[in-house]
Amino acid sequence: MRKPAMEKVTIAIITCKRPIWLARLLDALQEQVFSEDLTLSILVVDNACDKETKDIVDKRRSGRIPIQYDVEEQAGIVYARNKCVSITTSMNSDYLIFIDDDEWPKEKTWASDLVLSAKKYAADIVTSHVISVDEAGKQNWATEILYPAPEHTKGQALSVFYTNNLLLSKHVMRKMSPCFDERFAMTGASDYHFALKCSQAGLKCVYTDAPVVEEMPSSRKDVKWFCRRGFRSGIGFTRSHMFEEPLFKAILRSLFFSLVRVMRGVVLIFKSLFGQNKGTLVDGLFRVCSGFGTFMGLFGVKHDEYKKIHGK
Repeated sequence: MRKPAMEKVTIAIITCKRPIWLARLLDALQEQVFSEDLTLSILVVDNACDKETKDIVDKRRSGRIPIQYDVEEQAGIVYARNKCVSITTSMNSDYLIFIDDDEWPKEKTWASDLVLSAKKYAADIVTSHVISVDEAGKQNWATEILYPAPEHTKGQALSVFYTNNLLLSKHVMRKMSPCFDERFAMTGASDYHFALKCSQAGLKCVYTDAPVVEEMPSSRKDVKWFCRRGFRSGIGFTRSHMFEEPLFKAILRSLFFSLVRVMRGVVLIFKSLFGQNKGTLVDGLFRVCSGFGTFMGLFGVKHDEYKKIHGK
């Protein structure tokens, strides 16, 4: 019998001065289990030109999954993401899988599960959820706000996705190049904007059950951080729609969601006062700030997401 054609899968990691976490992820990826018709490789794009990061990669080059190291000198996650796409395309890989350097796969079949789902559902894009834990490996009010339990079912079509656990097919990389917009280089939300563009282009994204685990540093278990995060995400939402939709439609959408988010947040804040639940209170503040950010985005306000590096 004729053997099935080999398919190339590139697992891309963008990193910026988090060598300890990168080492953990690289070690976990070497334990991935996959069928003989898949060829996996790992691509590390360093957005800080950090010697310690390169040393971490060099010490792990002897693993069964080859690792390629590259540098994106221009600061900004957008440039690093686009370099991942460019290198993966030049390698003629069939799939690109993004995973963040503060994460690791929950299961050893994570990569192959994403690929199999792409085939099963004839999807251009496949995503799954993130399980957030604290530095002790446990969940708390902060991790639950950041990544609540998923409500999706396997094969369900999605219009919104993010690059912290994402598979892109070769078709997507070619059709959407350059994938990530440089206007979001330091502000975040470039992946939401990319998802919006993909949806408008008619590309199919589905959810599957292939989670990754993320370590949430203690520096993020902070009310101010959640408020800033909500404000930034709201701005990113508005800017994305302002860039991709007719002006009047984008304004109406942003005003509507701004109001809805503030109202939902206020309800949660009042609820927390009766239940004395800190998580509910912070979730409410997060949503209120998201609503204000959604409104302020109409005036061109931006927020630099990547000034401070959290983690190790």
